[in-house]
Amino acid sequence: MIKLEEIDFSYDNEKIFENFSLKFKKGKFYALLGKNGCGKSTLIKLILGIERIIKGNIYINGLNLKNNIFECRKEIGIVFQNPDEQIVTDIVEEEIAFAMENYGFSSEFMEEKIEELVTEIEFQNKKTEKISNLSGGEKQRLCIASALVLNPKVLILDEATSMLDSLNRKKIMDLLKKLNSKGITIILITHHLTEIENCDYIYYLDKNQVKFSGDKNLFKSLIVKDELQLDLELPPMFKVAKNIYSKTKIDVSEDTCNLEKMGEYLWKSL
Repeated sequence: MIKLEEIDFSYDNEKIFENFSLKFKKGKFYALLGKNGCGKSTLIKLILGIERIIKGNIYINGLNLKNNIFECRKEIGIVFQNPDEQIVTDIVEEEIAFAMENYGFSSEFMEEKIEELVTEIEFQNKKTEKISNLSGGEKQRLCIASALVLNPKVLILDEATSMLDSLNRKKIMDLLKKLNSKGITIILITHHLTEIENCDYIYYLDKNQVKFSGDKNLFKSLIVKDELQLDLELPPMFKVAKNIYSKTKIDVSEDTCNLEKMGEYLWKSL
């Protein structure tokens, strides 16, 4: 779906990526992890064509980004960290319609698409709501709906849950899982390690290099066994799992998000 092939990129004289390759397969749910400054946001700018690579190639759905930027860009929806910096209108249905108006869609098509998307994000009773009345989590769901108006094959979320509480974060993650089940490739940039539970595959960037790529359960296991060092704050249950492993050598990493099971493991380890 998305392939970065031996790319080079620099800001002024500072080399950010050198001979860098990465692949996102169709229909998968990815987490892209790494501390600030590791290159995550720059990578997304390159995929979107906002920044241009010096060497190598980027392919979106088989098309080379260099020669097909308009076609490639339509394949990707993007949601950023702060919804207030993305929203451009005052009413929910107007916000969803905004991108479609720019592409000249008919009013009939737009009405059908708005109905489809408000149902997708469970906004059936909020279609004419003032956006200023929405919560932060609701605004972010609206941004996701707006990103879906052109039926993108890929949805990228750049720290889109970082400003939300745990309840709204869960609603967003449930929505992403539903979209992924319909075949949309999800790329979630996050520093919340608990969110990887929803993903298929993990990329962890460190100093503009891929330090880990693989299945989420392998990723969690390496952390618990202290075989992979991260520059990220570990959630409490990861710390508990590491403590259990240090005492018993039992790897409980697959259950780090199951509070009941983790409690049982902890009790047995005492």
